[in-house]
Amino acid sequence: MTSPTSRMPAPASGETPAARSAGPTRPTKPREVEELIDEYLHRPLARVLVRVLVRTPITPNQVTLISGLLGVTSGVGIALGAHEPSWRLLGAMLLFLSVVFDCCDGQLARARGISSTTGAILDGISDYAVGVSVGVGASYFLVTVSGSPWYWLLGLGGIASSAAQAALFDHAKTRYIARVSGGYSEREEDVGRVADDRRRAIDAGRYLDAFLLWVYEHYSRAQHATLRIPPVSDPIAYRAAHARRMRLWTFLGIGTHFALAYLLMAATYWSVWAAAAYFIICLTLLNALLLVLMSIEASRGSE
Repeated sequence: MTSPTSRMPAPASGETPAARSAGPTRPTKPREVEELIDEYLHRPLARVLVRVLVRTPITPNQVTLISGLLGVTSGVGIALGAHEPSWRLLGAMLLFLSVVFDCCDGQLARARGISSTTGAILDGISDYAVGVSVGVGASYFLVTVSGSPWYWLLGLGGIASSAAQAALFDHAKTRYIARVSGGYSEREEDVGRVADDRRRAIDAGRYLDAFLLWVYEHYSRAQHATLRIPPVSDPIAYRAAHARRMRLWTFLGIGTHFALAYLLMAATYWSVWAAAAYFIICLTLLNALLLVLMSIEASRGSE
């Protein structure tokens, strides 16, 4: 449900994994772009898991696939919960595990000093698949327990809102990082570089990689056209003025959406209408926050 983001900054020319592991050589992401639930819960748990995974042959892409499988299965569990409450608890637990594993792939890539554009794209596709699966599962659950097909519309609206919110947050985060870090940019943010990677993948016969890069190239062009933010002349002053606004953006991130989902899906064990609350929050409170932030972006676009 977010656009793909790099697992680590692209290495500078001649920079080796050993050099990167010796210490940071470039600005890192500012703290205010981190979602609070990720910073204080999901990522700390992921760090513990990465200490185990780094000793295994498991790759970051395989971790991404595990996360996606857990998340998609959670949607199935939530749907089956229409007939057995324990399935809803299992679905919520699987979604929680999916989010933790989702935080592992990037940490594992950094621990091994590697970076992959196609891996980052796969991560984004996995997020979308999980979001749709959970949304469809919760919609089916509501339609079944209520007997009303109108809940499909509520679910569709919630899924679409969540996807738009998370995608626009991700773009705002990437551009904010580029501003306050004095030129830091994530490797796939350069659409031209992605196009070059795609052509090289075709020449090498890596057609799946080429397809993923083609998808991201077109997605990125559309996303950039939606939310344009010009560069700033004073990154330090910009950060001082806009850090709080960036923190507000983080409440629209995928980790926050999924945390809200697994908490409310678990709460359906006691009240089935908690599932509807997730969609309603996405449609009302979070959309209102998005509109406010987009209005501020538009009014301050020249800053």
